[in-house]
Amino acid sequence: MLKNIITSFVLLILLSTSLFAQTKKTIVSGSVMTTDGKPAEFISVSIKGTTYGTTSDADGKFSFEAPPGDHTLIVFSITAHKVELPITITKNSECKVPAITIVENSQQLQEVVVTGQFAPQSLRKSVYKVNVISAKKIEEKASTNIQSLLNTELGIRMSNDMALGETKFELMEMSGNNVKVLIDGIPMLDRDANKQSLSQIDINTIERIEIVEGPMSVTYGSDALAGVINIITKKPDAATDKNIYNISAKIQEESAGKEYDFFTNKGIHYESLNGSWTHKSGFNVAAGFTRNASGGWTGDKTGREKQWQPKDQYMTNAILGYKKKDLNIWYRMDYLDETIYTPLNQDSPNEIKDRDFLSDRITNQLQADWKLNNNLTLNAAASYQDLTRKTKTVITDTQTGEKWLSLEESAQDVSTNQSGFFRTTAAWTLSSKLSFQPGIEYQWDEASGNRIHGNPDITDFAFFLSAEYNPFEWMSLRPGIRSTFNSVYDAPPLIPALNTKFSLNQHMDLRLSYAYGFRAPALRELYLSMHNPNHNIDGNPDLKAEYSNNFTGSYTWRILHDSDIRLTSTLSGFYNDFRNRIAIIPDVNDPNHNTYGNIEKYKTTGGTFENALVWKDLQANLSFSYIGRYNAYVEDKKYDDQDLEQFRFSPEITASVSYLWGKPGLNINLFYKYTGARKEYALNSDKELTLLGYDSFNWADFTLSKKIGKYFRLEGGIKNLFDVTTITNTSGGGHGSSGTAAFIGCGRSYFLGFNYTINN
Repeated sequence: MLKNIITSFVLLILLSTSLFAQTKKTIVSGSVMTTDGKPAEFISVSIKGTTYGTTSDADGKFSFEAPPGDHTLIVFSITAHKVELPITITKNSECKVPAITIVENSQQLQEVVVTGQFAPQSLRKSVYKVNVISAKKIEEKASTNIQSLLNTELGIRMSNDMALGETKFELMEMSGNNVKVLIDGIPMLDRDANKQSLSQIDINTIERIEIVEGPMSVTYGSDALAGVINIITKKPDAATDKNIYNISAKIQEESAGKEYDFFTNKGIHYESLNGSWTHKSGFNVAAGFTRNASGGWTGDKTGREKQWQPKDQYMTNAILGYKKKDLNIWYRMDYLDETIYTPLNQDSPNEIKDRDFLSDRITNQLQADWKLNNNLTLNAAASYQDLTRKTKTVITDTQTGEKWLSLEESAQDVSTNQSGFFRTTAAWTLSSKLSFQPGIEYQWDEASGNRIHGNPDITDFAFFLSAEYNPFEWMSLRPGIRSTFNSVYDAPPLIPALNTKFSLNQHMDLRLSYAYGFRAPALRELYLSMHNPNHNIDGNPDLKAEYSNNFTGSYTWRILHDSDIRLTSTLSGFYNDFRNRIAIIPDVNDPNHNTYGNIEKYKTTGGTFENALVWKDLQANLSFSYIGRYNAYVEDKKYDDQDLEQFRFSPEITASVSYLWGKPGLNINLFYKYTGARKEYALNSDKELTLLGYDSFNWADFTLSKKIGKYFRLEGGIKNLFDVTTITNTSGGGHGSSGTAAFIGCGRSYFLGFNYTINN
């Protein structure tokens, strides 16, 4: 069967290539501009009633082949405003179209997405509901890592593992295991559910982040059960008729609460240098280096210990590529050297102990886009990633300075993870109403270490097929299916999805979707072996894959929409029904021993209400979410008399305001989030059913930035305005329940940054 699938896929590509290469055609070229006179990128330009067309490039230019004759040229802008004009194409003579001006300004054209699409397209035309964190917002938040960038986003929750110096991540009340992190569409390698990769990506290399909520398993496979986070990196400029170079540098100093000293490494110290060069022939190179050093935070600790562990990161990246006309190919390498330093209090008067977590991560990726003709585009992506994490505990004699490795259990450890990945897809336009995207994907993962049984690996091969059918101009249907073959577990034979979008009128859109999601057991869940005074956990090689049935709907209303003011509201809801959810559960034969197992039933449900206003130089957002997690005890007859709710809901509110004060050129920004309490039913130490969980808290950041001359920008502000450090986390313990501290932040902090950019 597998051989037949691959053969059919290859024949499909060869047949379509030969069919569309037969007719002799003429070049149609021109440019698209915005109302404020700037090039308009990613604008759809096509011949009406045919498959001939393309999208405009970064300079607003377009060029494609079409047959001779009298035609109508259709130009679709980001918000589906349409421009139509007649053109006449003659043989052996290029058809040059006069410059076309669309309704939108340059700011409105930033709403372009690529995640899950056949080709880059506008947010409005996408069948998926996508949340975009733009380059402008990344600049306004002045974050030094992705966690601080995402901490005020709706539906995202983070908690901190102080022992390991890592941040746990959730999306729409689902843990990181169910969220797929991508960098330019390629899955990032992670050791476990904490998604360490999010803290190990240089934020200065990010162009934007696209977040798609809901299962994306047809396109992206396992782990995309709750959604995907696709990190789009900056690329060198496209080739023009001259050579182009870009140089940028950034320095940012930030306090950790009240702790800061430039010379003793207290606080956060961020420095970055990047450069790129594009030759007019199309060849391009880029390279960058970043140091992100944090001195940690003492908090209420005494002695040598710290509440937040010091962390040093050194990150380098390099790009080599070629982009010209219908071919874009590039290789990218990212390398990380990270040290999380944990000073421990003295066990004896003459000895001190230090524990370091040392990570080395290298990511290689090779990608190519090749437009064979107006109807067929091929994409290929390959990567190899290697992640090594060491635990190193050193004892130092304070009198002699002699150092030696601790022999205590778990004081020394080395874990390694490798991953290989390959995906190829074809975007094939059969007609103006029907397109296909077949693809194949291969992924291999391997892990080893003191806490893993043996040296296990797992391979996954998949074939997937999506189609987009537009029977009417106002309707889009996107069915898809995926078939997976796995070396360790029985993967679902077929994974279906159906996404739909209906343009009710020029200002209203409705999206409805069903998706089957699945998550493969991770190597850690299958083969873990962790036994020390604090943990007694083993993996379970008999785990089944998680799967879910997801139903999602959203309604978008562009209440106001012109060149000066835009007001958009989106109301959405979802329902997830999970089976075989993987979790750590007690061993029925040994209560002191835990293992991974499948929980039969779990659900989440909820909705969001999002509002965005743009009025001249003012941008404001106000959003609300109300999400519930399933209460498994509601089906236990022992608790029938307690009138338990089926779902326990938790609210979130986010708001942001950005204003460009024109005369002084000052950009003023305020970001706010209220994270509601999350209490769930659980058994305390007395085996009593009690509401346990996290209290609510407020978070806000205030930033200012101003351009100084042509090349410089100064930025500063206050983070964590409400001075949050910990919140109460009630958990079972002692008699009844007890309250412990969940660590959220290191208090109100201040920062100042300096940026330099030169382009030519």
